[in-house]
This record gives sequence, C-alpha cells and structure tokens, in this order.
Amino acid sequence: MDFLKRTIVAVDDSPIILKMLECLLKGKYEFRGFTKGDRALTYLREKYVNLVILDIDMPDINGFDMLDMIRGDLRLEMPIVMLTSNNDKNHVIECFKRGANDYAVKPLDELLFMQKLEKLIK
Repeated sequence: MDFLKRTIVAVDDSPIILKMLECLLKGKYEFRGFTKGDRALTYLREKYVNLVILDIDMPDINGFDMLDMIRGDLRLEMPIVMLTSNNDKNHVIECFKRGANDYAVKPLDELLFMQKLEKLIK
C-alpha cells in the first residue's frame, strides 16, 4: 500500500459507475467505492479521506442528505464533489448551498473531472 497516495471515496448506487471511477483514479489515488451511504459514512468516520464523490440519486441515503451529514460532522472536513446526471441549475445551486465544493455531470468528461479533483485535493 502506498501511504503517499491521497484517498478518494465515491458513493454511488451503480457498481458500473464505481468501477469506471476506480479505473479512472486507480493509478494516481487510493480509491474506495461504496454503493450504500451508511457504509460510506462509517468508513469516513474511521479513516482519513482526502476527497468524497457523492452521487445525488441514491435509494438508501440520497446525496443531498449524505452531504448534510458529512458537513454536520465537524470531524469530516474533506472536499466533496457531487456527481449526477441532472444538470438543472437549481440542482447545482442546491449542491453548493449545502456545502459541496464542486459538481460533475454524468457522463463525465474525464479530463475536466480529473482537473477538478486535482484542484480540490491539493
């Protein structure tokens, strides 16, 4: 295990999206993917994580609620990028009002997405 690599956690109910993110990030970052929000929250509270990617539309805990939980926990101060297929302006504004650092729309522009992550994770 490379202790110099930064750790990114992604929460998305789609295993396909998680696999795509893992393939995109695996060479540069330690990656941990979760399909369930409650498991991800437990992990975030137990491990040091540099950045979180949250899908908004999830069945157990949606991304907005999870964002609120993370921002409400003073122990968790990492950057958060919201990931969704919805690019409605009001949706984007809601993400930023709740404390998201950035927003990405599926399907991802991989180069732009990586630039966003690298800027936030420094």
